Amino acid sequence: MTKTYHHGDLKSEAVKKAVEIIQKKGEVDFTLREIAQSLKVSHTAVYRHFTSKQDLLSYIAEEGFRAFSEKMMNEVPKGKTVRQKLRIAGKTYIEFALNNVGHYRSMFHQELRCATEQRPELEQVGAEAFMTLMDLISEGMKNQVFKKDDPRTVARFVWSSIHGFSILLLDGQFESLQSKASIQDGIDHHLEMIERALLK
Repeated sequence: MTKTYHHGDLKSEAVKKAVEIIQKKGEVDFTLREIAQSLKVSHTAVYRHFTSKQDLLSYIAEEGFRAFSEKMMNEVPKGKTVRQKLRIAGKTYIEFALNNVGHYRSMFHQELRCATEQRPELEQVGAEAFMTLMDLISEGMKNQVFKKDDPRTVARFVWSSIHGFSILLLDGQFESLQSKASIQDGIDHHLEMIERALLK
């Protein structure tokens, strides 16, 4: 029997199902038809909400960035100094990636990020997430804790370094980082090296 949804439910269920598939496969590999079959609805019903796989992916990414930003806003202020805040921001980022694989892989997937146009909502929430880090870098420079430089350039360096580490960790590329304890040690050492690069 075909599953029925109240108005608006199918859209959120499709996003949820796609996230589950990505997490299970470890990569962004799904079709709208696959989503429809999983939810036991016609593929035309899913197309009423999403024009393409890329469109659905953008909603997953937006949801991910919002959850990530909320996590950062809750955790970062717990630091008493800008150095502690930066360390917390880095750990929060990596832990978010490890605990939200479906969303995280969607947030930075090439198929989405290389699109010529993005939904304004996704562009905005992505920019806000980056600004959170850049503001933290600016604070450290203003307080003469971090070396003076262009905050945007430094924020890109920090973000790309943490992002690269997160992706490699998710892909199992670090043979020495397998146990929970070794992963935490690896995260701490990586963030310490980033911090050293910023300090005056």
